[in-house]
Amino acid sequence: MAALLFGALGIIANIIIYQQKSGSSLIACKLISDVLWAIHYFFMHAYTGMCIAIIAIVRELVFLKQSEDNNRKHRFLIIFLLCGAASAAVTWKGPSSILPALASAISIFSFWRGNPDLSRILAFPISGCMLSYGISCGSDMSVINEVLTMVSSVWGIILIRRERKYSQKQDIN
Repeated sequence: MAALLFGALGIIANIIIYQQKSGSSLIACKLISDVLWAIHYFFMHAYTGMCIAIIAIVRELVFLKQSEDNNRKHRFLIIFLLCGAASAAVTWKGPSSILPALASAISIFSFWRGNPDLSRILAFPISGCMLSYGISCGSDMSVINEVLTMVSSVWGIILIRRERKYSQKQDIN
């Protein structure tokens, strides 16, 4: 029951992520989402997913606080990529353990860039990996989440483009 509750809350948080317009609010929403998913995967005994979510929590905290120092940004990118790969190796339960690490690598790059447009586009391969992982570990909430994340991302893309077109028309007039 706890896994179901935290999964449902994670779904709500994930839907909100891709509606954000700024990089920092997108990362803050992702932080809340990853806390909820770490707890969900813990209750599901899906430890690869839990470890990846914990790494993501640390990543988001760092990315929210980091300076614009490019050397430092690159160092963090490499550190988090290595942590994701290591977590897949340590929690290995078969080939499906690679999926969260791959999703994490794409997500790390996406959120490291801090570009909401890029994040909405990269949501598709990330969600594809996590959808497959959710199926393999028996997490119905994860499966529902990834389908809704894809829909939310498309919705966000449409709304932002529509808003930009409207704004451009207003600027012309």
